[in-house]
Amino acid sequence: MWITGKQQALIIPPRSLPAVESICYAYSVLEVVCAVLIRDNRVLVCQRAPGKHLEGCWEFPGGKVEKGENLHSALKREIVEELRCSIEIDEALTAIEHHYPQLSINLHAFSCHLTPDSPEPSAYEHSSMQWVSCKELDELDLAGADLRLWHMIASKIGGICSEESRSDDSAHSSDPLSS
Repeated sequence: MWITGKQQALIIPPRSLPAVESICYAYSVLEVVCAVLIRDNRVLVCQRAPGKHLEGCWEFPGGKVEKGENLHSALKREIVEELRCSIEIDEALTAIEHHYPQLSINLHAFSCHLTPDSPEPSAYEHSSMQWVSCKELDELDLAGADLRLWHMIASKIGGICSEESRSDDSAHSSDPLSS
């Protein structure tokens, strides 16, 4: 129904409006946690499974924080669910907000290690997983949030990346043919 006069407006019956929940959800930000697991100067990354959001992209393992859960509990739960192993959390590295076309997330990254009695991680919910060097990680197709995160934390994770680049530099500088 149109209202006539100087201004016109379209009156929409309430039942044809989108649900308030869907409007709120479209603008909500999901809380997500991830583990930066390091072993022997290598970082564990997982490849997202087919049919999942960002399928084929690589990411740090983790997932969504459930209602009533704190960040540490969520991360430990997600690692058990995804990798069938257990971790200890060493420290919070950083948190970033990232916007994908479909959703926005707050990604909280933690430096972690496997517990002494933990089984080896397995790619239970992923297509693949790998322990990679910093250089190899730079060459992977990381999900957008994980790529931003990686650029922020590479220098913070126990110096493994700077040690790797120093060893690469020293190898090149001692080779007279590399110049």
